[in-house]
Amino acid sequence: MASRAAKRWLLAFLMAVIVAIACMLVLAIQVSSVAAATSDSRDAKRFGVHKAFDEDEDEDDDWDFMDDAAILGLSQQQNNGDRTGTEVSKKNCVDSLPIELLDDDYCDCADGSDEPNTSACSHVLLDSETPPFGRQFNCKADDKLVSLAFVNDAVCDCCDGSDEKEGLCSNTCTSEWNGRLKMLRERLEVVQRGRDIRKEYMIQAVGKVQQLHGDFERLAEAYQAGQRAFEDLQRRAQHNPELRGQLEQSYNVLRRVQYVTYVQSRVVDQSTFSDAVWKPAFVELVGQCFTYTVDEKELKGGTPNVIPRKYDMVLCPFQNVSQTEPLYPKWTKAERQTKVGVSADDENEEEEEIPRPIGLGIWNEWQDSAGFERVQGYNHGEPCANGQERQTRVELSCGVKNCVASVEEREMCEYEIRFETPAACEAAEEDALKDEILQIQSFPKMMESRSEGHEEL
Repeated sequence: MASRAAKRWLLAFLMAVIVAIACMLVLAIQVSSVAAATSDSRDAKRFGVHKAFDEDEDEDDDWDFMDDAAILGLSQQQNNGDRTGTEVSKKNCVDSLPIELLDDDYCDCADGSDEPNTSACSHVLLDSETPPFGRQFNCKADDKLVSLAFVNDAVCDCCDGSDEKEGLCSNTCTSEWNGRLKMLRERLEVVQRGRDIRKEYMIQAVGKVQQLHGDFERLAEAYQAGQRAFEDLQRRAQHNPELRGQLEQSYNVLRRVQYVTYVQSRVVDQSTFSDAVWKPAFVELVGQCFTYTVDEKELKGGTPNVIPRKYDMVLCPFQNVSQTEPLYPKWTKAERQTKVGVSADDENEEEEEIPRPIGLGIWNEWQDSAGFERVQGYNHGEPCANGQERQTRVELSCGVKNCVASVEEREMCEYEIRFETPAACEAAEEDALKDEILQIQSFPKMMESRSEGHEEL
């Protein structure tokens, strides 16, 4: 027993010695570190750099690492770290799933990332404004993208049928690609022909812009002279009542000249033709007007009338947009006869007059381009029944002749005109068409190489 006690005492003594030696080593290291820091501090003071590198020495000495602010800051950092981790885990939902749960036609992740090639997570597409991962399926044969909701829906959206189960769809890629190539080549021909015409426009543009400025100066002088004459007539009419009729006529003429002068001032403004390289070609359209006949159904999407009314929409580029109804007298008679029948009084009744034109907007400015289309804005049209001023947006696209392609009333009193003109035919669209043609021409080779790769496997 004594021997065992002695051994235990000896073991405890050795452990105590080891601990003491370890403590001495730690203390020695700390002392040397403090000494080195003190030496560095002295050297810094000696060379005058202490203040430059430790301007907040007093603040460091006063800082209490156990105060409330420090603890609160540490707590917030920890919370932020936890939150970040949660977000990462949510974003990487698909990474946490076993491989057999991917594309298994069951939506496991809230963002739909586990079903990129099935429609199982299509509800994410419908309910979320933010596009989740895998919202679109890329057809294997070409560059076509199909909505995730249309994958495995028994409808063949991809020409190779890669969006559906194998064997459901026949391969229609060749005919589809040929159709796209035909359409692109036809469009390319239009753009190239339009660019040739546009070059002629550009040659004449400088002279026409100068002529517009000269015409405006003469118009402005005429307006000022007319204004002076009107003021003189106004003074004389105060003493001679017989001149009041002439005064009224003079006033109406002056208002008309004032309107034309204002519109022309917008036309000769630098922002219309002179501050961008693509703008001068459009001066060719100044002084021309283009008419497009449209019925109510096409214009507004519907009509309460038995017989749709027909309107002539008149676009005078850089001037104004108006709506006329030359067939209104015939329409009123036909509509009445359709509703109540023909009577002797109707046959002898005089036709109603043609309504005056309604202004849909006057030239205002160029707006932001939409793709390869240039966009114009016409505002300050006549008020609608609700008091809102009519306004028109004109989209100008490349064409081989100047013409209105379509007119539509998007919203109440807001019109949209699509206009084709060689002035809008530019090199950027031609280059894009050529690139797309080359891309489609490469699809058959890509599909062939993929099939060969599968055969080797």
